[in-house]
Amino acid sequence: MLLRVAKAGSSAIRSSSLARCLLTGQQKKWIRTETTHKGEIIKGGPLGTGIKEADPLVIVSAYTNVDTLAHQPRGKSAQFGFYVYKMNTTTGGLTLASVCPGVENPAFSRYHPSEDVLYTATESILENGIVVTYKVHSDTGKLEEVHRQDAGGASTCYLTVDRNEENMLFVNYWDSTLGTFPLNPDGTPEDKVKLIETKFDASDAVAKRPKPAQAGEKKHDANDPETAAERQTSAHAHSIVLDPYLGTVAYVPDLGQDCIHQYYFDQKTGALDHRGKIPADTVKGTLGPRYIDFHKKLNVAYVINEMSCGVAVFRFDPSAVDEIKAGGNRHSLEQIQTISTVPEGFPSMYNTCGRICVDPTGRFVLVSNRGHDSITVFRILHKEGGILTRVGWCHTRGTTPRHFAFDDSGRYLIAANQDSNSISVFQFNPSNGLLEHTGNDYVVPSPNFICVKSPHT
Repeated sequence: MLLRVAKAGSSAIRSSSLARCLLTGQQKKWIRTETTHKGEIIKGGPLGTGIKEADPLVIVSAYTNVDTLAHQPRGKSAQFGFYVYKMNTTTGGLTLASVCPGVENPAFSRYHPSEDVLYTATESILENGIVVTYKVHSDTGKLEEVHRQDAGGASTCYLTVDRNEENMLFVNYWDSTLGTFPLNPDGTPEDKVKLIETKFDASDAVAKRPKPAQAGEKKHDANDPETAAERQTSAHAHSIVLDPYLGTVAYVPDLGQDCIHQYYFDQKTGALDHRGKIPADTVKGTLGPRYIDFHKKLNVAYVINEMSCGVAVFRFDPSAVDEIKAGGNRHSLEQIQTISTVPEGFPSMYNTCGRICVDPTGRFVLVSNRGHDSITVFRILHKEGGILTRVGWCHTRGTTPRHFAFDDSGRYLIAANQDSNSISVFQFNPSNGLLEHTGNDYVVPSPNFICVKSPHT
């Protein structure tokens, strides 16, 4: 829909996105413009030549029943599983577009690389996780459920679409099982799950599930020595990420075993074959590897060790991936650095780490701290092989930042403050890595995951 054009000098809202018709010879062209109090400034080229009409969607998932979790969030249970916002890319402001009851405790989401399809995984200690597929209506932000898939294990916590967009890979935290299922061309799943175990028989997994934490009891995600030891009595696969070279090696950080498993992933069959495990860090003590993120241009990977509050930096060897594809099991990661995510004077037992990611420019690595309630920013030293140096910390304007995400431009970062029932928007400076609060905060009960995406259509 085309918006009216404000007159120069009018009191139109600053930087509002407008469209204007210009005559070029005998041809009319609609031009997207910006209007300020000083008049109009042409912002872009003709409409329909690659400029996206739709605002980015910010899809926030929230815990709807904290009583079925092993940990005990201090926020309140949400009425809705999803809160979908549209983002103003000029101000960073969010407008609530839709809500979706969805399923109980949606806790991890993945947007399809080329279709307006959202996948989410559920978290519960009492029953198997479910991978739910939604069609995303980009104009309204409405989520329309189209498929449900039993994940075959409790607390499904990570989803990955392979590079050919033909398979979904997933892991179940409590049962330490992982698996795949095929995807149709339109992104909808097929009911053909391949499930394997990382350590023990899945038939024994249900008996090993702990009881849900109750108010006043020790939280499972606390980081005192007693709780940390209990968390490592069993394997706990926490994520599954494919190598950036061929997309045929799946890396599975195992919080319970302090290692990163290597699996050969057969893109045609969806099968996963174990090819060894790599220590999550060379430092002694409890580590708790949670996530791994690869740099898009450098041969380097960054692993966040949740309980030791450290980033382990690894050199990535593409030649080892070739060997694994040919049947070998050589380690494809070699550690080159460890660096702490919290200040030296802050005891790590009062913190656990959440998300880690390389920013869209490839210049920085960011990590969320649950306890210190901050995001740590590290600069990547490209000429020194991708090792890190710390830029600083930014408070997230709330407590327990379980997750955060950039918008597609990399200009904005949204943090989910799980235990203070809020999300906050920050502006990110890609030159120096500094985060600045935009003044935009929103009430969302027990937010646990942020997915920001400009719709494909």
